[in-house]
Amino acid sequence: MSQDPPPRRSPRRTLLWAVAVLAVAGVVIAALLPGARHDAPGADEVTASAADLPLEATEYPVPDGAIVVAPGGNDHAAGTVAAPLRTVAAAFSRAPQGATIVLRGGTYRETVGMVKKRITLQPYPGEKAWLKGTVVVGGWKANGGRWRHEGWNPDLCRTCFLKAIIDSAHPLAGLPDMVFVDGRPLKQVDDADDVRPGTFFVDTDDKALVLGENPAGHTVEATKFDRLLQFDGEGARGSVIRGVGIAQYASNQDYGNRAAMVVANAPDVTLENTTFAWSASTGALISQPGGRVVGGSFVDNGLAGLVANKADGLRVTGGRFAANNQERFTLSGEAIGAAGMKVTHTKRPVIVDNVFEDNIASGWWCDLGCTDALVARNIARANAVNGLYYEVSSRAIIAGNVIAGNRARGLKISSSDGVRVHQNTFDRNALDLGLYNDPRSPEVDPYSAQAGLRWLTSGTVLANNLYVQAGSGTRFVESADYKEDQGGNAAFVARSDGNAYLRPVPGTGTLLTWSVGAGRTADFRTLAEFTKATGQDAHALQTAPAAAMFADPAKGDYRLRPGVPGVRAGQPLPADIAAALGVKPVNDPDIGVLTTRGHS
Repeated sequence: MSQDPPPRRSPRRTLLWAVAVLAVAGVVIAALLPGARHDAPGADEVTASAADLPLEATEYPVPDGAIVVAPGGNDHAAGTVAAPLRTVAAAFSRAPQGATIVLRGGTYRETVGMVKKRITLQPYPGEKAWLKGTVVVGGWKANGGRWRHEGWNPDLCRTCFLKAIIDSAHPLAGLPDMVFVDGRPLKQVDDADDVRPGTFFVDTDDKALVLGENPAGHTVEATKFDRLLQFDGEGARGSVIRGVGIAQYASNQDYGNRAAMVVANAPDVTLENTTFAWSASTGALISQPGGRVVGGSFVDNGLAGLVANKADGLRVTGGRFAANNQERFTLSGEAIGAAGMKVTHTKRPVIVDNVFEDNIASGWWCDLGCTDALVARNIARANAVNGLYYEVSSRAIIAGNVIAGNRARGLKISSSDGVRVHQNTFDRNALDLGLYNDPRSPEVDPYSAQAGLRWLTSGTVLANNLYVQAGSGTRFVESADYKEDQGGNAAFVARSDGNAYLRPVPGTGTLLTWSVGAGRTADFRTLAEFTKATGQDAHALQTAPAAAMFADPAKGDYRLRPGVPGVRAGQPLPADIAAALGVKPVNDPDIGVLTTRGHS
């Protein structure tokens, strides 16, 4: 086999995750009154690391009556452009329902807490505003090749994580503490004797912070606050955060306890063109219907860039989710949550025109009862596990995605029925497509059981997908059924046609490991053998790839070049798939992606 089969995950793993996400949905999140923990200096105008993080300047207009905040302001001022406030917490406390808060350029180091009214938070036109959970730390004393700051005692939770989510190779992953030197993160160690250059230690007994390198002449930032804010309840419906940067908050892995730098526990919240970076766990969490994520970056977060639960109608477009799971939470075992983006218990999520890359985990993951998902025109590349993952869910369109260079699988579908996979380009993944049944029953997840989900892979459609492998012996599709009772299980795929299987020496090694029903699989070496045995892929291609297959892969353009295998060789494009891709429903489309990200 091209790689090990997926691990057999027990019902306990499902229960651990389900309890955690249901806690979020039930709002078991401790409240903070606006400004209740605001004891930071407020804002500083120069921050070493902000320039290294992705944040585009925006030009959002300043509406009449906006409350303005600036690093040199005063919280007793009028809150206007001429007389701005100094802290974001003061602005939220003063703002009436429906107000807009405008931040002048600079860095604001504070927490706001619970917000129960509709607010828009945005930067001043052309300026960049950062909100950070760190404070600049000085007053260091040399101590035997280490440097020590006394009196360090931030109010952070160091037990707010599931033990099962911790990888034994990274035992401190669940701790919220972070230190940055000139924007460079240091690694935490659990003993002062282990402190070396590039590391730090939190001495909770003697209330001190210890570095392994000389801080003189450098900016040292250490995390003091666990979150920026939580929009909560009906009163905060329609709140907006746009155009700002949010970074370095000590969010907890515990999904029910300040689990993200920003929590949207209110309907119809929009996060637009905002950067979420270097949280201790999750950048942002959406746990109510109607959430919108437009553009922006979710990068370098400890566990996940974005998490959503019971977020029906969620729409995520044009975002970048990269290098998340910096803390190296576990990727196997009883509890897994690491991803560029993870969604659970959500109807009709729309995930379009995003980039999921270099995550130390899966790129995009829908788990535990997602239904009717649309995943289109995304790029999922170079992720440590799966590029895209649809698990114990039902019905989805996965179409027009570039899925390249992922180190476990390009696309994994597990215990999910009715998934239609059209017009995707799979390029040199360790395994392009994995189809599985895992051993669990929906009875372990009340949400899925109540929705009538069966947690059986069946009715899959694979059409007009382009599979490219660099090695002649690498298979394209793997299948395995791990249900205890497999006898009545259907074959995973209902229809497969119009696909292209390209590798340097066609016919060498196994082409496909295919589910034929009742838990059985069969290996096929050639397309002709496969079609004869199954009737599938009667209009498919098996050949060698051209030397230059794609228009401009370095820029994410994986459309086929003229004359290469797959041009105008696809089967007729269904109208709903064409609509999802923004193209016309032609009878002879190219195989693989038909558009570049964001463009038809």
